[in-house]
Amino acid sequence: MKNYLLAVLIGTLLIGCGSLAKEYDSHAFQASSNTRLTSSSDSDEDYIPNAIEEYIGSDIYEGDINRNGLLDGLETQGEFGDKYFSKQWYIYSTASLTNGSGVSSLLGYNLNLLPLYQNYMGYNGGKNIIIQVVDTGVYYLHEDLRDNIDTARSHNGLKFGHMTLPSASRPHGTKVAGVIAARGFNGKGVRGIIPFAKIAVSDWLLYSSFDVLEEVWLTGYQANDIAISNNSWGFEFSTQTIPEEYMQKASSQLRDGKGRLFVFPAGNLRNIKGNANLQYILNNRFAIAVASVNYNNKYSSYSSKGSNILVAAYSGEDIGTTPTIATTTVPQSSSNSSSNPTTWHDDYERNYTFDFSGTSAAAPMVSASIGLVLEACPTLTWRDVRHLLALTSKQIDSTNGSWVKNGADLYHSIDYGFGLINPAKMVEVCQAHYDLLPAEDSFQKIIYPNAPIADNLLATAFAIDILRSLTIEWVELTVDSDHCYASDLAIYLISPSGTKTQLLDQNTISNKASTLETTADWMNGGFRLSSAAFVDETSKGEWRIEILDKSMGDSGRVNTLKLKIYGH
Repeated sequence: MKNYLLAVLIGTLLIGCGSLAKEYDSHAFQASSNTRLTSSSDSDEDYIPNAIEEYIGSDIYEGDINRNGLLDGLETQGEFGDKYFSKQWYIYSTASLTNGSGVSSLLGYNLNLLPLYQNYMGYNGGKNIIIQVVDTGVYYLHEDLRDNIDTARSHNGLKFGHMTLPSASRPHGTKVAGVIAARGFNGKGVRGIIPFAKIAVSDWLLYSSFDVLEEVWLTGYQANDIAISNNSWGFEFSTQTIPEEYMQKASSQLRDGKGRLFVFPAGNLRNIKGNANLQYILNNRFAIAVASVNYNNKYSSYSSKGSNILVAAYSGEDIGTTPTIATTTVPQSSSNSSSNPTTWHDDYERNYTFDFSGTSAAAPMVSASIGLVLEACPTLTWRDVRHLLALTSKQIDSTNGSWVKNGADLYHSIDYGFGLINPAKMVEVCQAHYDLLPAEDSFQKIIYPNAPIADNLLATAFAIDILRSLTIEWVELTVDSDHCYASDLAIYLISPSGTKTQLLDQNTISNKASTLETTADWMNGGFRLSSAAFVDETSKGEWRIEILDKSMGDSGRVNTLKLKIYGH
């Protein structure tokens, strides 16, 4: 099989400067009791499960070992503290954190993880949740990562059980790994969202061979045990289906048939009208595409849109203007200078950074959150995890006009998917009253309109009548058009329930022929677009497609339209 090179790595770091962060007030840094789960294995209610406290040698009955007014699960000092945990506003925000920006976070704007931390942290009774980081490699000797590295299932591009140390110029994978599973309660710097999970390392991005990707994602050593693959990268534009084939097999074969989860960033191309639906690696039903939101629960300026986006998580903007993401990095690769810091002044070895942004930072938050959910509810299949994301994610930025309420009373947005991930709510639902989805079913219908697209800024409409009734999980529309400048087209899909989502808007990405080896009529022969917006609606009835040419002077026809619906 040929080797295929990635077109563009998503995950550009946004660099800025600002004043050093303030400390949390120790009294403010206490969690409200009304966020705690009713069933708890945390005897002293310090947000560390008994099993973890026994494992690390702490006291399961003393919630404030340091006697400093700070619960042990929120501690930043001592042998069990995480030095910079108070900087990690996305885990627990009290509105006093500033990182390096001089801007405070907002009270309660976080991932609502503390209720879960009374029960779950990835330890899983010693059978740790395993999350794979497919990236530029991970600095596996890092003081805050080494205890959580799964060496046997790691892959260095040549074979399993081996790793290479990335250079200071390639810190991306180390940053991703820290967001997921920097070790907790070890007297070191930060805490991962699932701090006792294991990290299976891959430096696949240095090789970009789909032969190797098959090993990493599907056929590798003890692949069955890896619950989630985090892939903080992607293409600008692609119709490549080989990765999708691997994901499909992994979803049916791995994790004892329940399927591995594949998490991706939606992309950082909003400013040039990039769209997550322009990548086949993202617009298939196996990929969880993640949008980015800032500390104020509004989309990041770079976060790409897409009807195929499932969920959102936190990231940041410029480090000089907003709170950003604190994580691990390759030692000596950050700066603790007073003039342009990317870490804190007392990080003498420069092992950490608050300079991590982009949807590359949001994706690992989702991967780690899903890991906590799978520890709590291990019988969930890959489809059930996606369904729970739709049912439980938090609608944010409610005045944003992209929110659409579908026929099943679920809200979806091309900016946020179903909203900000809420892992505690996912666990509450899956443990209380959730029935696993029945077997998946699907069908498709093709029409052949062979009709011109109006070149007058008016929508050209088409109808597809569906007689079968499925409860929808995922919808695909393949458009075959010979339009000579397909990037001028905006495409909308309307369900029988009246739910209308924008599958694609006018864009510039897909016509960069010199670098992406495509042509202006790139829909000729068929291009697939997808949507999660119709989850739990019924498929039966008339579906409508509206195509709008947003730039006059170019013309074309719609040859065929194929609607494919997956559900149960």
